[in-house]
Amino acid sequence: MPNAPFVSTIIAVGLVPVAFLFSHAFLSGLKKWKYHSLTGTLAILWDLSMSIGYMIFRSLGGKVEGSSLELTGSVLIYFTVHGLVAFLVIMLEFGVLITGLWQWTQKKKVIWHRRLAKPLFILWWFAFITGETFYIVMYVI
Repeated sequence: MPNAPFVSTIIAVGLVPVAFLFSHAFLSGLKKWKYHSLTGTLAILWDLSMSIGYMIFRSLGGKVEGSSLELTGSVLIYFTVHGLVAFLVIMLEFGVLITGLWQWTQKKKVIWHRRLAKPLFILWWFAFITGETFYIVMYVI
């Protein structure tokens, strides 16, 4: 079992609270519970800061130190699919955040907010579960 990179551990642990915030925001939006705007905004900003921060770190030459993970064909395919889904999630997060702020300032419903929130919720959970599963399988078990 390879050593878990410190950066990967921070991301894996740091996204767990986002899962609770996203779940609350999505369910509260459907059921008209309180704090929908707060938990949704926190979830998106927290996730964006971690995701974009990690991408900037890697783009500036940051290495994932401490891992002896062998990049086989299946691992590269996983990283490619996971990266593409993560990119879609980021784009949807910006869309949901912008339409949510627009809704809030205009004091009226924006249909695109709900239309973007559903695929965001599904794709975010897909990216989260596959990422956490990869981390656990490769570095914990």
